[in-house]
Amino acid sequence: MKTNKKGMTLVECIIAMAVFAVATTGFTMAAAACMKAQAKTTRRMTTTNSQTTNLEHFSTFSHVLDPEYANVKPMEDGLNKFKMTFDFGSVKVENDHVYGYSSKLDPDSPDGVFELSFFSAADQVSLDSHEYWITLYNYSAIQQTWDISCAIPGDSQEFEFFDAGKNSAVQQTLPRHIWAPNGGYMKFGIRQRTPGVGDIDTCMVITNVETGNKMTVPVTSMRESDEDNMCSIYFDGSKFLTPEEFKGAPSETEE
Repeated sequence: MKTNKKGMTLVECIIAMAVFAVATTGFTMAAAACMKAQAKTTRRMTTTNSQTTNLEHFSTFSHVLDPEYANVKPMEDGLNKFKMTFDFGSVKVENDHVYGYSSKLDPDSPDGVFELSFFSAADQVSLDSHEYWITLYNYSAIQQTWDISCAIPGDSQEFEFFDAGKNSAVQQTLPRHIWAPNGGYMKFGIRQRTPGVGDIDTCMVITNVETGNKMTVPVTSMRESDEDNMCSIYFDGSKFLTPEEFKGAPSETEE
């Protein structure tokens, strides 16, 4: 019986190997491109999420976040401070404590091709040891109207209020303000006119306009940390809480 032992010739083997090499190279290049694109997308998404978080933290906790670390810079065009006006017909509300910032990726990064811009109401205040920057929150379920004074008996005028630009408010009673329920807030500064003169913990009195109740609020007890003089005061419906008391309080506020 005759057996056909004919196989592939050397030329055919070389051609087959060449075709296989070309096909494999194409698949390899495509896979490498996909992996590179995936890695680039992941890197960009990670950085974008990180920068978004930086912006949110910078807006909310500007005094504890290093702008250099977060790549957050003042906007280069025009002034950094803006005024926003909201027209409600019979009432017009103006907010002149609004700031513009931009956030950029590392310029040395191949993905540093986009820039995020945002407005922040965060007040950038550098405080001396005798100055305190206060955020007063209304966490009760009803609207509150308070008068805030730093005048003490004898009218010695040892204290004064100041704004985000560290300009003195001159008067010792802030303009009357209405705090919205469930988180409405107002920011202001208070300081000793002469560093070291006067007890900062007995000077600030908050008066409820509706009831006439007065309460002395110890400013230094309201500091967010021992490292700076950024203070937060929380009203729960019956009393003013320190940051520690507020964080440990029940979630539902009292009326």
